[in-house]
Amino acid sequence: MEEEAADFTRFTDVSAFRTGTISELVPVDGGAVFGLLIAGLLGEPSRTAEFPEVVLVDGGDGFDPDSFTRAACSKLLWVRCTCVMEMLKAGELLVRDGNIPTVLLDAGGLDLRQLRAVPASTWWRLKQGAEQTGCRLVVLSPSPVVPCASLRLALAADLSLSDFSQSRGELLTRLQVRMERLRHAT
Repeated sequence: MEEEAADFTRFTDVSAFRTGTISELVPVDGGAVFGLLIAGLLGEPSRTAEFPEVVLVDGGDGFDPDSFTRAACSKLLWVRCTCVMEMLKAGELLVRDGNIPTVLLDAGGLDLRQLRAVPASTWWRLKQGAEQTGCRLVVLSPSPVVPCASLRLALAADLSLSDFSQSRGELLTRLQVRMERLRHAT
């Protein structure tokens, strides 16, 4: 269900996601838009960051730091996982820490059946942790799986093999974001 179209450029800054909530981002066509989204969030800074601004809990161990500059990677703390349970445990520890402003749970490379088998109580516990600490929790999922998401965005990009020669900046302008109506009140 479509609610309204959104300008993607506003989502290239983590402050677009409200603190103390869970936001869920899902691809429209199952495309590989999460890498592009992460590139937008990291940007192309001219110098290294003193401290990481975002923690990426990489559920499927698919992040490629070699495709980013050293300065961009300095904005990121990368937690590598190989399964749903590792991702959720790491996410909960980080959300409850209280010192981490933004946590991205990248479930894009994980088995959808296992994600759908995650009990709703696990997502609600993560939401409570985010509320208590003021953390922004953004779940990148292959399909809607977070029942307590405060915001759900559908991402699409009409890209082909010929687009590999374009810069990330050019590709980011083609990323389309659509806010979706949530079925459950949160």
